Amino acid sequence: MSLIRLFFQLLFLRAGPEDMPAGHQPLLIAVGFYLVVGVLLDIAVTGEGQSGLGGGLGGGLLLLAADAAVLVAYSAGLAMLRDHRARIPQMLTALFGATAMLGLVAWPLVVMQPTGAEAADIDTQLGLWSVLMIALFAWNLVVLGQIYRRTLEFGAAIGVLTALGYFILSSLVYMTLAVQLLPGEAGLPS
Repeated sequence: MSLIRLFFQLLFLRAGPEDMPAGHQPLLIAVGFYLVVGVLLDIAVTGEGQSGLGGGLGGGLLLLAADAAVLVAYSAGLAMLRDHRARIPQMLTALFGATAMLGLVAWPLVVMQPTGAEAADIDTQLGLWSVLMIALFAWNLVVLGQIYRRTLEFGAAIGVLTALGYFILSSLVYMTLAVQLLPGEAGLPS
């Protein structure tokens, strides 16, 4: 079965990390897929050729690399604490692949984000867009929670809380980098 098909099945909880091919090559493919989707999302958010760090595509890649490092360190650390070192490559393949697939699902929503300049009914559009983004975030928590649950032998609730822990840590690292590197007051775009 193709790796992309397995990633797609992760989104519907029909596959797990144990179904990912073992080895480092599938992991490298998953990381590459994650980076490509991340660049597409960065372009969708900031505009073509512009980065949130004001440094072109390199700034977006820096943030992607930081997020990837957080995902690897957090997940591998948990696997080592639970004495599941052998499962790390498959778990990371599943995490990067699922995250990339969910990024592809998010891409149209990111592109269609209401700005206020395009419609008089911005409150309704923004409300609907926000509900869809929250639903996507919840789906993301469930998918990553399932991967953690199956890899680390947790219950479903602990798996989702573990995924939430990753998102919190990733957001803290992202915001710390953004505050340090973005132009303008307090690290916010000017």
